[in-house]
Amino acid sequence: MRSSLVATAFAGSAMALPSLGSIFSPRADPTCLTTAEGNELVDAYVRLISNYQDADCEKYCADDFVDRSDSINTFIFKPLGEPTFATKKIFMDAQNANPPFPLVVDGIDVIACETIALRWHATFGAANLPSRGITIIGTTKKTGLPQIKSLDVEFNSLIWLLNMGGNYTWTG
Repeated sequence: MRSSLVATAFAGSAMALPSLGSIFSPRADPTCLTTAEGNELVDAYVRLISNYQDADCEKYCADDFVDRSDSINTFIFKPLGEPTFATKKIFMDAQNANPPFPLVVDGIDVIACETIALRWHATFGAANLPSRGITIIGTTKKTGLPQIKSLDVEFNSLIWLLNMGGNYTWTG
């Protein structure tokens, strides 16, 4: 009789406690990216660079979008450290004015709550050499949909220069 009371007491208390699964697997934060959403934004980023369409940026670029790249700043004579394209509109205008680049993703290293890190290369132009780069995509779900809030992009700008038909002389 006593053992059945103890079993009943433990059974009742076990129902009130969270399961071990819920302790070790907390519920997903709805403001964080899922893996599928992260992959969707990577695909959108590739299209923004390699096959630009305004509709992609309208959908996937947040209103407070900013792009930073000292690699690009060297080509457009902007001071290093400043935003390359400080607004969504400036980015869209620049993408419409530039030729597409065949960006190939080599690996997605991180899809975190509000950040995606990826490695890529682009082989094109006069030298036809692979210029390797990295991009950190800052994200937001402010509108309820995953969007790109920021791009931090760096790449081998000397190879890129050769691919664009430029040249350089190494001194030293």
